[in-house]
Amino acid sequence: MTDPAPVRELGPADRPAVDRMISLAFGGRSPRTEPEPFPAGVTALGIDGPEGDLAASLLLREDAIALGAGSVRCGGIAGLSVHPGHRGQGHFGALLREALARSTARGDAFSMLYPSHQGIYRRLGYQTVAQVRRYVLPLADLQGIRTDPSLRISPVLAADMPALRALYLAMAHRENALLLREGPLFGDDGLPAAPWNAVIVRDGTSAPRGYLSYARTADGVGGTGLEVFDLVGEDRAALEALLSWLGSWSTVVSSALVRTRTEDPLLDVLPGAGLRPDPRTVPLVMMRLLDTAAALEARTAPPGLEGEVHLEVEDAAVPEGVCRAAGVRAVRVRSGRVEVLPAGSSPLPRTRLDVHAAALLLAGGRTLAEARRLGLRADADPAAEAFLDTLLAGPRPSVLDFF
Repeated sequence: MTDPAPVRELGPADRPAVDRMISLAFGGRSPRTEPEPFPAGVTALGIDGPEGDLAASLLLREDAIALGAGSVRCGGIAGLSVHPGHRGQGHFGALLREALARSTARGDAFSMLYPSHQGIYRRLGYQTVAQVRRYVLPLADLQGIRTDPSLRISPVLAADMPALRALYLAMAHRENALLLREGPLFGDDGLPAAPWNAVIVRDGTSAPRGYLSYARTADGVGGTGLEVFDLVGEDRAALEALLSWLGSWSTVVSSALVRTRTEDPLLDVLPGAGLRPDPRTVPLVMMRLLDTAAALEARTAPPGLEGEVHLEVEDAAVPEGVCRAAGVRAVRVRSGRVEVLPAGSSPLPRTRLDVHAAALLLAGGRTLAEARRLGLRADADPAAEAFLDTLLAGPRPSVLDFF
């Protein structure tokens, strides 16, 4: 196998070739035929074949995710594909390593992608941290939900979008790994394009208490003709009001396809037992740690936690200098603030993680013992283990947007 051609940044003239590559790899789209710029917030990378044709490409997104009541930059990987005629030549790994280096250089703490299987991604340091959760919800199950009469539901208008964003962000910051939906990829606070629709629930003072966004679709899996994107309520009463409204669709659709968080209060509000997983392939959520210090310092430490430990992360999955995950550091918590400092010579409690355990743990919601049960390296002194388990506690990662 010869060395692959250099990775280059793609421009508008390459857009039709990238579309054809993605269509060939994943299906389901009509490729463009004319040059067109890539969206703001997306960097397209590619490798040319020996005849000048495009052999492989990927899209590198600029995203931010919620993490430990804070937020970090995250590089999203989408559309990574190699033309069938150029497989086995190292293009896949070369593209991904270049994307990791660029993502690290611009300050991303993690890289994230949603493959249907782990494959080569794991060999490059990615770790499965969650799975996209989609359920088929029979709308008959929602009949008879009692609702608070002081709550009212109305269609979402453009003027309501700031309220929806505030509700979403308040929910997202209680989670780990949800996209914050900001920056050029998510535009302004205007109404999203059709077929997106939404309703908002307000209380007697007109204060927003929750919303449900959805699209009417062709009847699909299990008779679903509705896809629910977000179902966000500040409390149980708001969720019940939204579910009751969703049940009103039962006269024309039998079921809805609903995305949920990993630990979603919606699951406790549903009155029936008919909920079932989407039978189609559901993507994994894989994350790759790029910058250990950035991932830790973004967090807000839990009340009462004070102390300092040594943390060593081993990362042999990519060449040295590609990422900033590896190394030995001192992790200090004072007054709710997390600091990552150069490791000194003091005999602090010590933890050693491989890059997979580091991604799993720093994404939140897992303990070192759970990492070890998965066969990952997570060695620690008892005091260091208790410290990190407390610091990194929280809900397991969730995803409502995937690409």
